[in-house]
Amino acid sequence: MLKEELLRRLNKVRLTRAKKLGYELPEDIIRKNEKPLYEEGVSIILPTYKGEALIQKCLESLASQTLDPSLFEVIVVINGEKDNTEKLINQLIDDKQLTNIKVISIDEAGASIARNKGITLASRQYCTFIDDDDYFSNNFLEEMYKLAKQDTIVVSQIYNVEPDGKLQTSNPINRQILKSVISKQHAYYKLHTVLTISACKLIPTMYLQKYRFNETLRSGEDIAFFTELFVKNDFNYVLAPITKQVVYYRTLRENSISRQAMTFDFNIKQRADVISLLNNLLEVDDLPFSKRDFIERKINAQGSFVKKYYDEHPDEYDRIIDELASRKFIYFPYHLINQERVERLVVSYCFPPYNDTAGNVMAKRMREAGKVSDVVYNTMDRVRNKSYSLNKMVDDLINVRVPIKSPSSFSNWKDIKTFVDMGMKEIEELVKKNGVHKEVFSRAMWAASHFLAFQYKMKHPESKWIAEFSDPLLYDIEAKKRHVDITDNDYIKMMEENVKKAGMPVPNTNNLFFWCEYLPYVFADELIFTNKNQLQYMMDVFPIAEIKDVIKKKAIIDPHPTLPDKYYHMEEFNYPLLSEEHVNLAYFGNFYSKRNLNDIFEGLKLSKDNVKDRVLIHVFTSKPDELSEQLQNDPLEDNVIVNGYVDFYKFLNLCTKFDCLIVNDSTTKDNKEINPYLPSKLSDYSGSGTDIWGIYEEGSILSNSEQATFLSLLNDFEAAAGVYEQLVNKKFS
Repeated sequence: MLKEELLRRLNKVRLTRAKKLGYELPEDIIRKNEKPLYEEGVSIILPTYKGEALIQKCLESLASQTLDPSLFEVIVVINGEKDNTEKLINQLIDDKQLTNIKVISIDEAGASIARNKGITLASRQYCTFIDDDDYFSNNFLEEMYKLAKQDTIVVSQIYNVEPDGKLQTSNPINRQILKSVISKQHAYYKLHTVLTISACKLIPTMYLQKYRFNETLRSGEDIAFFTELFVKNDFNYVLAPITKQVVYYRTLRENSISRQAMTFDFNIKQRADVISLLNNLLEVDDLPFSKRDFIERKINAQGSFVKKYYDEHPDEYDRIIDELASRKFIYFPYHLINQERVERLVVSYCFPPYNDTAGNVMAKRMREAGKVSDVVYNTMDRVRNKSYSLNKMVDDLINVRVPIKSPSSFSNWKDIKTFVDMGMKEIEELVKKNGVHKEVFSRAMWAASHFLAFQYKMKHPESKWIAEFSDPLLYDIEAKKRHVDITDNDYIKMMEENVKKAGMPVPNTNNLFFWCEYLPYVFADELIFTNKNQLQYMMDVFPIAEIKDVIKKKAIIDPHPTLPDKYYHMEEFNYPLLSEEHVNLAYFGNFYSKRNLNDIFEGLKLSKDNVKDRVLIHVFTSKPDELSEQLQNDPLEDNVIVNGYVDFYKFLNLCTKFDCLIVNDSTTKDNKEINPYLPSKLSDYSGSGTDIWGIYEEGSILSNSEQATFLSLLNDFEAAAGVYEQLVNKKFS
């Protein structure tokens, strides 16, 4: 009775712990009558396909194990076309009177299918895998089992066996294993190759049974399986004693992944299949660096097969890129095939994966240009969230990413100078390897971008400098002059000397924002403004009149780009609050004194009841609580659905689902003669296929927009009410 009670309690504790850890245990492994979940010992999973000529030595090594046979089971899964393998196994069972071998036969062929069947049937506390032409040292199970724990992966040595029987004890994988003994690094680093092969590991069954090998993969299934297992769980890792020669003997095969013939299917398509599964693991934005790095190492290894194919078939670059880009990877080492195709250096202080409109616009610019680039940006972990999915927008056009680990700042000169100095050091290393870039392209909202591009231009004047201004920098939205001191007199002197050499007036100012505009005006070869009002305003308010003609000659008007249609369906977003009985309008963004929701709300209040009752306004903002509080007891409370901020691709997808998207101008007439702003949302809305309602300030670029289906003047609430009526009539008439 005492033993039965202990077993009952042990089973209860294990089940409770499993539930807390989120384990989903299949029905067939939960033992009835309150017995423990698993029996003591090891389950060996042995898949075999037409293995009669190979399996004899494997079986003999299992029969010769020094571990008590009662402490292990062998699950042989015969899969696919049948031969005499089962007869051979049964003969061995009879000859040696073995009772711990289970033979299962399935019609479907495939190592993954067979391994999955074996995983399902495993009944012991720990599992290990063996292939039918491999074998164990006699002490393998005994020594591995001695070290087994429920939170631990036990690793053995691995010797390669040549077709002629010769042993390779000093193979790359075994050298990695041996070196791991003295390394203090995490197993993700010191055992990164070993962890993702099926051989030479003892694994707790409770964890193993949470996962399955992907049965659609034609190669690399072990890499995908074990990467997921080890990334989604936190294990300890121990090595079986070196002195005791605990060895997995791996027979080298002609059809092994490293010896496959080079084809587009194997090197590109099959590798991309594996990389797609690995990329799924990168979707977690707060994934610890060690795990992200481990996954990326696995992707890099798969990418090396892509590079080998590209090196032999450079004329197939477009075909390769199309195949890879179609997979929508968060991460792929495109530098492996892009290095010789670099045309640009892009300097964008904020850039994906950091979530910021400035960074997204630069990525869209790169997509529009289609030029392979090296990209320099700042690490902005303290001021911006990361969304690694943003990399899908542009990664195939990047050769090298150069993240600069300097403090993030919009206007602190010391931090900006640190970014510039560190950036130039990294860029010069690229130039040494690959030569000077044909172009350098910088974009500012963030002032640091133009300062680094200026430094590059001074060092490499043969490179064409393209400088874009997102918005005016010297004056803010309220027409107040921004002023922050450049505190480095030597740097000011250097800028003054270069301006003088260029034949332009030397200003008497240390204002960072003045110089951030003046340096591109003088030294850039091309200046991009998003609209003609922005160009006119920035010229009008700039204090050096002589530069205006120079600006005009260099200026290009180029609105924010719109992404191709496929990006609007990168992430399908299920938004259940759309109503077929209403006109659904969406507003994305924040609101403040110069850009508010007054027209949207006041216009609806003025609408007729039969219109008002048919309208739902969906607001997506980073300030949902603030807006919800404002709407309490408001007559429009039932007409407005307040949502939080959504990620970029969800935003794009949502844009395709509404009846109308609302974009509104900032109010500038109180302090500016012309409105220099064009909301960047308009370019995103334009690719959605959805109607757009533009609420414009008189004379603004939005007021003449051909992209807007409906237009109403700011603060003309009657006109706004008229738009609601048009929308309702359009949908329900």
